[in-house]
Amino acid sequence: MSLRVGVCGLGIMGGAFAANLVKAGFQVTGFDPVKSKVNVLVKAGGKAGKSPADVARKSDVVITSLTSPAILDAVVNGKGGMASGAHKGMILIETSTLDIADKEEIRDTLAKKGATMVDCPVSGAGQQAASGQITTMASGTKKDFNAVREILEGFSMIQYYVGPFGNGMRLKLLINMLISVHGAAFAEAITLARLSGIDLDVFAEALTQSAGNSRVIEYRGPLMLDDDYNNPKTKTADLTVMIKDNNLIEQYAKDFNAPVPVFQASMFSTYAALAQGFGQEDPGVVTRVYEQMAGIPRKKRAPAKRKKK
Repeated sequence: MSLRVGVCGLGIMGGAFAANLVKAGFQVTGFDPVKSKVNVLVKAGGKAGKSPADVARKSDVVITSLTSPAILDAVVNGKGGMASGAHKGMILIETSTLDIADKEEIRDTLAKKGATMVDCPVSGAGQQAASGQITTMASGTKKDFNAVREILEGFSMIQYYVGPFGNGMRLKLLINMLISVHGAAFAEAITLARLSGIDLDVFAEALTQSAGNSRVIEYRGPLMLDDDYNNPKTKTADLTVMIKDNNLIEQYAKDFNAPVPVFQASMFSTYAALAQGFGQEDPGVVTRVYEQMAGIPRKKRAPAKRKKK
């Protein structure tokens, strides 16, 4: 546990990474422009960084978890940015879901300071991150992966080395492509179940024991069955984040001339939900689109209490 770790971006994911690393015994310094998020880390046993540059100076390895390439650029190249505090031998673990070209620009900037970078997106939502039940997909040099592996083990369940820089993002996009398809298919199934008079609690019980089950249904399904998409304790992500990721997936497919008609069909409901003002709700809110088309919108009710698997 001799490596000093920094975390820039203490939101749902980054905050969970930092908290789990503190629990694992690492010295963690964190920064976020929202002071309350830094305070949560300090209360858990971490240290507050004054800026990304300060975090970089005090860390051997820095983790970033950010929502856009513009924010990543500001964290690295802006005033008080990581680039001004980066040092020879420092390694950046970049976990965000962003275009590979944007990550490559940051990698090249840090290289001028003698620092290196691992492209390392994660698979799993906020609740999984909080409990360390996520998967990391690291790409870059094998040397860097081996150097940071104990840190990855401190906040994730499975750690994959997937090859050259950028392969981590490609795998992440493939996984998210299937998440989009699974979510849309489950929304359709819920709608058909309601139209045909199937009790949703019975449907949920039978489904989780069947070949039709999936991880998406396990962690996002309860929200979709209960029409409960804006509870901060259970929400898995924002719909706008899913759309951002889906746009990256669509471009990825275009770059390789890959036919993805099923995935593209799944995007219809996400844009329809966005148009209705559901951008800050869980992506499972696409269920409302299908239910509205079927003429069976939900009535307000308390979420069902289901057995945990």
